[in-house]
Amino acid sequence: MADMSKIANEIEASIAFLETTSHFEPEHDEDSRNKWNGAWWQMCALFEMGEVQRIPSSAIAQAKKLLQTRVWKTFVIEPSDAPSLAADQNLWDCCHCELAMFYRILKAYGCEIDEEMPWIRAWLLQHQLPDGGLNCEPEAYLHSHKSSIVSTLPPLEAILYHTDRPFTKREQQFLDAGAHYLIEHQLVCSKSTGKVINEDWLKPCSPRFFEYDLLRGLSFLVDWSKVRNQRLPEGFVAEASNRLADYQKDGQVKVGRQVWDADGEWGGETFGLLEDLPGVGEVSEMLNRELRRIKQK
Repeated sequence: MADMSKIANEIEASIAFLETTSHFEPEHDEDSRNKWNGAWWQMCALFEMGEVQRIPSSAIAQAKKLLQTRVWKTFVIEPSDAPSLAADQNLWDCCHCELAMFYRILKAYGCEIDEEMPWIRAWLLQHQLPDGGLNCEPEAYLHSHKSSIVSTLPPLEAILYHTDRPFTKREQQFLDAGAHYLIEHQLVCSKSTGKVINEDWLKPCSPRFFEYDLLRGLSFLVDWSKVRNQRLPEGFVAEASNRLADYQKDGQVKVGRQVWDADGEWGGETFGLLEDLPGVGEVSEMLNRELRRIKQK
């Protein structure tokens, strides 16, 4: 079981790190997005824990400056999309899910990102493929035109959860098409074969950053259904919930995987807060919040 006092101490340690970090400076450009111990990832962990308001305002200001000055504001699909000027060659080339998570953190903090950086929301909306999803692989826009479930969900979450006005027609279409894409894939399955694409997606992941799992996808669809007044297919929630049975204990969700595990997809150096959060096989309150919301459907 996670030690809550240690977690509280590590939250303070992450806050202290963010108050003093130079990771947002140009000379530490790569460190700022380094999995899993850079500045962005500590901010993302706090965001997922519901502690986004604890992020120091100085770190928020640095993060905004980085997005405004250090990011190439075009998704590079063809050579003509890439920077041509020497001064632009070192700018970040973001992907959809990464950019969506950065956007979510700043919006949740209360930043007026749509006024200050309208290109981010426009980026997310304009890269939806005909099947309803998105893909962070440029080749998908040139050849297969098939989306990636992993790349699709963070942009959908960004629009659904961080629009504080009526949705535009384009945003409605974006959300509805994206939701139907997830439904057609039963959240984790190949549309053509019906088989699970990646068994790891059945394992609740915490914290996620921009990684995907079935519970995350199901949580989005339940919220989309309420917000957009759209019915999910009969039995859809029950069937998806049954796939989570191996990761529930007395109605609570157990962590199934962590993306920084040494044997996992990413691996790499971590920081104290990650290490003290509930580990694989332990109950996670962050995941429980999602399950409770789904059950209240």
